[in-house]
Parts: sequence; structure tokens; C-alpha cells
Amino acid sequence: MTLEQAEVRPRPARRLAVIDTLFPWKISGFRYWENMHIFGQRPDTLFFAIHPHHDHFPAEVFHFSKFKEMVVTEGITDVYCVFINLALSLLDRCCLPDGTWMPGSSPELSIRPIMEEYGLRFHTTLYPGGGLGLEPRIQTEFLRLAADNCTTVFTNFEEVLRTIPSSQYHPVAIQTGLYAYAPRLLPGPVQITFCAFNFPRKGFPLLIKAFNMLPEGFHLHIVGDWQDHLHLITNPRYTFHGLLGPESLRSLYADTHVFVNCSAYDQYAMDGFPTTAAVDAMSSGCLLVTTNPTNDRLVLRQGIDYIETEPNEERLADILLWVKEHWEEAAEIAAHGAATIRERFDAEKIVRSKLQHMLGDR
Repeated sequence: MTLEQAEVRPRPARRLAVIDTLFPWKISGFRYWENMHIFGQRPDTLFFAIHPHHDHFPAEVFHFSKFKEMVVTEGITDVYCVFINLALSLLDRCCLPDGTWMPGSSPELSIRPIMEEYGLRFHTTLYPGGGLGLEPRIQTEFLRLAADNCTTVFTNFEEVLRTIPSSQYHPVAIQTGLYAYAPRLLPGPVQITFCAFNFPRKGFPLLIKAFNMLPEGFHLHIVGDWQDHLHLITNPRYTFHGLLGPESLRSLYADTHVFVNCSAYDQYAMDGFPTTAAVDAMSSGCLLVTTNPTNDRLVLRQGIDYIETEPNEERLADILLWVKEHWEEAAEIAAHGAATIRERFDAEKIVRSKLQHMLGDR
């Protein structure tokens, strides 16, 4: 193809722009891997970050300030983002008629004028978690506000599916290819991993109270910025790893029997189920033991794909003891959970489906 031919090659009918907050940032989890697959399947996609980060990404990530001019110069027709706070900020719909303000929103990020001028379509994923996601104090009217201003709404959360009948269910996307599955043997201590950022809702004190009750035969691996909480631990059989990237986590999960998630609601944020870290660990063969704080029953089945615990240290300790004493049965649950995760949470399949809904891709 000559340069002249390349210059006159028609643009695709639709061109997607993805807008994120801090990006590209590998340990942000599913958003990083989802965008990797969006680029792989639609390499003409443009990526924007409000706060550009420095992790590797195969495409240029533009500062958000360039979005408006690039709508014109690059022929953007569709916009996609994750989290309700960012979506409503971009849509300039941060406030309800009664004056209630969307927590964490920022009208300064509005792209509404240029959306209206050029007829851009807007798509979003409404997902629990972090300071940008769905949280207990968010009124359902904000969900309806998002629905009224979005062409497509994706979600993995039952409340959104009930409130927005047109919403599309998609599990959180993970890079299943990064985590090779292998069944776990139990020749020695049960290796337990806890991986989360330091937030109160993550339930670290609950985990430690349970771990302190355990006898020999268990070893706990702690991943995250929990260095100021290690004084709570009286059981000496643990290793603190600090923050780890995906490649290091892959090695740790390969030696882990049980991944524990103790998340709970608080007034500011809640975690989706399962969390991205839990899904990563499960895909490699770890058994998930979790509080399932959102009481989610959409894909994973308690006692078949994972084991559910009450948010109670005695109950959690009892379950971990049961796992050690009944490892063959526990390993069957772990294997079934891994198969479910690798089938239903695969990023390539999920992104292909999302692009089809947004852009009509086949």
C-alpha cells in the first residue's frame, strides 16, 4: 500500500475512545486487562487518562485535555468508561433535581457539549469498588440518570440489573492467560493468601483474628500496603510481601491453596464479587473462601465454586481448619471454581461481547 492510498483509506464507521482516571496502571486490575483486549480487537481505539500513569501499554495514552480536539481530528464516535462517578462526571449529570450530589463526581470533567455537537454515543460499566464505583450511599436515582444518558450500560451487579432493565450483564474481565491453572497438592502447610489495598472494607482485622486462632499447619501470605497493621498478628507463621505486580502474584498464587477475601460493606465503598484479585487467584487453582458481601449469586455457586463464610473470625477459622482436614473435597471445589472462572470471566470473550454491543463488531 502506498502512502497516498493509506491517506485516503476510509475510517471505520465507528471509532471508540476509552477514558480512564489513572491509566495505564497494571495493579488497577480488570480495567488494565480489559483495555489491553480492546486495543487488541480494535487497534484504532484511542485511550485517554485524566492522570496518565507509566506502566507499559501497547498504544499511546493521551492526556484527557486532548479529548475534545481529537474528537474532531480522529473521528471519535463512541466513548467508554468504567465506574458511575466518572460516567456522570463526563456526562455532566452529577446532581439530582433535589440537589443531591453524586459522591466523588467532578463536573469539571464534562464532555457533554462536544458529545451533543458531534452526536457521540456513551457507554459505561457500572461496577462496585474503589472511590469511583457503586457504593451503599448512592441512590438508585443516579443509576437511572446514568441509564437515561448512556447508549449502553454494562454491569456485574444485581442492583444495576434490577434498576436498569436494558443493562447488559458481563463479569469482571481478567487476563486468564496470565495465570496457568494447576491442581494443588497438600504435602505441607496450607498456604493462604490475602491480597488487597489497605481499606477498612477489606476486613484485614477479621482475617488476622481468625489466623491467630489457627494451630501449626497454616502459613499466611499478605499482599498489599498493610505494613502498619502487622502488629495485630500474634501467629508467627506469615510472610508480608507488600505490593506486588501481576507477574509476582502469578508466582505466589501458584503456591497458594486458599485465597481469603473478607470484604464488607462500609458507608463509602463496597467490593464487587468476586474481586479481581480473587478471580485471578481462582483461575490459577486457588480455593476462594469469601464473605461475599454483596450476596452475589449470578455466576459462582457456594459450595461448588467457592466456600462462603460469615464475617466472623471463629467461623472463618473453622472453615480453614475444615479445608485442611478435608483437602480432597476442598480441592474439588477449587478445581470447579477455576473452570468456571476461566470460562465465564475471560477478558477476550467479554471484550468481544462488549465491542459488539457498543460498535456492532462481529
